[in-house]
This record gives sequence, C-alpha cells and structure tokens, in this order.
Amino acid sequence: MLKEFWADLLDPKDPLMTIRQKSWERFEEIGLPKPKQEAFQYVSKHFEFPKLATRKQIITEPKDGFVFVDGFFEEALSSIPTPLVCLPLDKAARSYGLFLKTRIAKLTKEETDPFAALNGAFQGRGAFLYLPPNCKAALHLTHIYTDGEMATPRLHIYLGRNAELKLTQNSSGSSSFSNSVIDFVLDIGANVDFCDHAEGHFQAIRSTVKRDGKFKAVFLGKKIRTSMKVQLAEENAQTELYGLACLEKSAESHIHANVEHAAPHTYSRQHFKSVLKDKSKFSFEGKIHVKPIAQKTQAYQLNNNLVLSDEASTNAKPNLEIFADDVKASHGATVGRLNEEELFYLRSRGLGLEQARQWLINGFCKEILDHAR
Repeated sequence: MLKEFWADLLDPKDPLMTIRQKSWERFEEIGLPKPKQEAFQYVSKHFEFPKLATRKQIITEPKDGFVFVDGFFEEALSSIPTPLVCLPLDKAARSYGLFLKTRIAKLTKEETDPFAALNGAFQGRGAFLYLPPNCKAALHLTHIYTDGEMATPRLHIYLGRNAELKLTQNSSGSSSFSNSVIDFVLDIGANVDFCDHAEGHFQAIRSTVKRDGKFKAVFLGKKIRTSMKVQLAEENAQTELYGLACLEKSAESHIHANVEHAAPHTYSRQHFKSVLKDKSKFSFEGKIHVKPIAQKTQAYQLNNNLVLSDEASTNAKPNLEIFADDVKASHGATVGRLNEEELFYLRSRGLGLEQARQWLINGFCKEILDHAR
C-alpha cells in the first residue's frame, strides 16, 4: 500500500522531489518495525496506513503562529511576526536551498526511525522558520485534523545567534494516522523552549545545539510514540527533556530519547514520568551517548512511573554509552504505587480516600508540570 502511495506522489515538477526520493530510499532501507524490534517492542498498535491526506480549504480565524491542516502548512491561516522569516518548504528550498538541502540530507542519512523517514517522503506541505540573530519570539504551532487520512506535517526551524524561541504545540480534531517531524537548529547562544500539548500517533523531534545554546522540551501531549534525538555539537551546549504521560483505559505512550554529547563541557537532563490507570501502557528508552572528545560532560536521566492498576504496565530502559573518562553521568528508573502511609496521613487529616489519592498523584506530576510554566 505504501508503495502505491509513493507511486502516486512521483512528480518531476515537485521542488521537493529529490528530498522525497532520498527519504523514501532511506525508509526502504530501514523498513517497517518488526514485531520484536527493540525500539518498537512495546508498541502494540498495528501499523495500518489510511490514504494520504490532500490539501483542504477550511474557514477559521488566523492564529498566532503556524497552522497546519491535515499536515499542510497554511500561510493564510498563520500569523508570523516580522522580522521572522516563514516560508512553505517548497519555496524555502529555493531561497535557503543550500542550508536546507544540507541539513535534510544529514538528517536522512543518519535517520534510524522508519516513521521519520516516511515523513520525509510523504510530507504534506512543510514549513521553514528562520529567527534572525538576537530575535525573540513566542509562537503557537496548531495542528487541525479534519478527517481520517494520513497527515504528515513537517517543520524546520533555524535560530540565528542568541535568538530565543518559545514554541507551544497544540492540536484539534483527530487523524487516524498522524506522523510529524520538527527539526531545530540552534546557532551560538540560541535558546528554544518547546512545550508539546498535542495529541497524535508518531512524532520525531530532532535538534542540533551549537556553543552556549540550550534546547528545552516538555512533552505533555498524548502520542503513541515520540522519538527524540538531540546533538550537543559544541562546547557548553545544553538540553533538558521532560515528559509526563497520564494514561487510562487502553491508551499507550512510548518515549525514545537519544542525547549525543559531541563536545566538551556539555550538559543534559532527561526526566520522564507516567501515571497509569486501567490497561494503559508506557515505555521509556533513553540513551546518553558521550563521545571521546566530550570531556567534562554532565548528563542525567531518570524515569519514574506510578502504576495505579494491576492491568497497567510500564517498561523502562535507561542506558549510558560513555567513551570519555572525565564525565559525571547517572541514570535510573522507578516503578511504584501510591504510598499507603502517605494516604493514611492525608486521610487522618480529614481527606476522603479519592481526594487523598488525587493529591498524591498531583504531587507526583507537579515536578514535570512546573517545567511547562
């Protein structure tokens, strides 16, 4: 079926055809996940692909920031303030072709996630955002889904020196299969604060951080799987990754995070939590990779899980790959239930059982939610 979709997309007049072709070739090299493939072994959803979404005209008020409709960037519905530069990806491929083609070629060559590669081939109408040096902006990224087709939004963001961006992602409506990619490149001293509240299926976040830059991301939305890769490419680059999944019924969420320390004096922190009810499922696989050159690295990784049902399940796999000898790094994971002594204490102070339980759950979540403020 996917080959049929690909055949229908072939268009020599498409300015992104070369990019699509390389992405499709990479997807074919990787292939769809096998049942016991380690990176996808806890994902229970079947990979059923509806037909590709087509561009549609909808009537709504323009929003502050980007608007994607069924995976297509809509300039008329988006409001990007000057001096920021925002273009559809096909137009940006002409104006910023050298940078974009080099960046996308690098991402495609290094990609190991089949859904991220598939996005490159099937992307609807992507967008490119450039923040000039020293520019500061706060934007929203809104996804509107109108039907059950396959939506593949794609966004490339480049921050000039000392630029700052606060980006919040939301969604409305539903798609039977959404598969998005957001790529960040931070020049020297640039800063990104990204908060994700959107729902969906598969999402890939890619980021390269240069000297003195910082990439922070907080994931609060409900997605089946989020794949993150952050490269700390130069000295004093930093990243902080946080996430909270509150799941019930048969919902599932899976986090795959990879932070590469490729330079000295870099810093990373990963902290993800889950609250699981009913038959919900959560998994976390995190990797800290420290290259030989990355001396004086500091890296931390933690996954905490609160399991409130005998039928809920969680799997944690934090791991380190350290090839430098002057490093401070730690990783860990916990799985537990509500503390009975704490419940008893709250109830002895006049709270009902459900209220006491909710207070403890709120306290467990607060540490992550505070990072989204």
